[in-house]
Amino acid sequence: MDILHGDNVIKYFKEISKIPRETCKEKQISDYLVDFAEKRNLEVRQDKLYNVIIKKKSNIENYNGPTVILQGHMDMVYEKDINSDHVYESGIKVIEKDGFLFADHTTLGADNGIAVAYCLAILDQEEMKYPNLEVIFTVQEEGGMVGVEHIDLNDIKGKYFINIDTEEEGVLFTGCAGGVRNYIRIPSSKEKIKSESIISIEIKGLKGGHSGMEIGMGRGNAIKLLGRLLHKINNNNLHLCLVQAKGKANAISHYAKAVICVPKSDSAQVTQLIKDIDNIFKNELQFTDNIKIEIKELNNENYIEAYTQETKNKIINVLMLLPCGEINKSYVIKDLVQTSMNVGSLEEIDNKISILNFIRSSVESEKYNVADNVRIIADAYGADCEFFNDYPQWEYKAESKIRDAAIEIYEGIFNKKPLITAVHAGLECGYLNKKLKDVDMISFGPDQYDVHTTNEHISIQSIKNVWAFLIKLLERLAEEKN
Repeated sequence: MDILHGDNVIKYFKEISKIPRETCKEKQISDYLVDFAEKRNLEVRQDKLYNVIIKKKSNIENYNGPTVILQGHMDMVYEKDINSDHVYESGIKVIEKDGFLFADHTTLGADNGIAVAYCLAILDQEEMKYPNLEVIFTVQEEGGMVGVEHIDLNDIKGKYFINIDTEEEGVLFTGCAGGVRNYIRIPSSKEKIKSESIISIEIKGLKGGHSGMEIGMGRGNAIKLLGRLLHKINNNNLHLCLVQAKGKANAISHYAKAVICVPKSDSAQVTQLIKDIDNIFKNELQFTDNIKIEIKELNNENYIEAYTQETKNKIINVLMLLPCGEINKSYVIKDLVQTSMNVGSLEEIDNKISILNFIRSSVESEKYNVADNVRIIADAYGADCEFFNDYPQWEYKAESKIRDAAIEIYEGIFNKKPLITAVHAGLECGYLNKKLKDVDMISFGPDQYDVHTTNEHISIQSIKNVWAFLIKLLERLAEEKN
């Protein structure tokens, strides 16, 4: 089969991109998948969360081989540029440019829409010989793997499992990090103050990115940088009127804003200090990221609301103390981040300053050690501390027939060996490996870049390469006899 053939994958990706499918809003795409199966007389099941399972029998006469499971999640992280007028309900516009697929000033959703597209292309063709297939489409992966946590897999009989939710061609993943999300909620008190100089501070221009895949790349986190800036300029004459960085746990914060009030006599000095801090941040991030701190003098009002000095200091201190970024590297797999934490969102909700965090680790005990540190920080400043969406890691297995077959096939097609490694991201394989127990599992995918950002893009050639690899792997697995 022609190695470049993969047009149906791209066709289906463009088709599903027209359907809004942000995390927790998957009904439309889920119904589309059910309709797809029913039109082709395939066995299909949809649960209350909108997870979908489609089964298709092998087209090999008197088939007596293993059943193979294909899996990906249908939801996506939806972000758009600050100045974009894109309407979420209109779906994602896919643009082909310079050999890549982009979106129009929004996230593309190739994470993990490309897996859905691969599965649909497999289910919709009869050219290749394929094994019995069980295709699992999950929901709410980006919101903490809620769909895969609750999905009923009692009727799944597959021996081999292929997850298509990784972002680098030629890399075969055989393990992943577990994770847990966290909210710290600081009770806030406010008071009326006489306004003098009101200054808006915006941290912008940062790359952001996936809080697992890019967490070890030295990129700036806007929330942590805002905490540092406020700590440097803080004194008893400074009032904090607003802190805000709406975001997601699994995306590195790229934008944050604060509004402060200072005496007019201090305004010039504070403004200069912020500019000096901007230069410090630019120097620190010169090899890994971009940053711009924008300062604006706002209209003066007679009286405005600000946080009390006690609340202000709690906010700043917690932001300063929270761990963020890479914490430990693996000593087994080269260059793999083993443990990390991302501070993903900062906003006032119900009179509390809510800080959303995401801890990841491929070592369970380290994950819970970081969680203990976070709880201690919260307790020290009288904040509520909630942990949720705790999911398991997927551990490497010494023996794997599907891994051995994948290595041989990849080398045969591309004349080079794939990299066998693990990923510092929350693949659903952790839950699925635990639920299905004896399944032989592997994960791979095409080259994707700047995932969870508005510069997200995916290589067209890599989509086609992975398609050729996937169908050859399925053909090989179908040759095995039970």
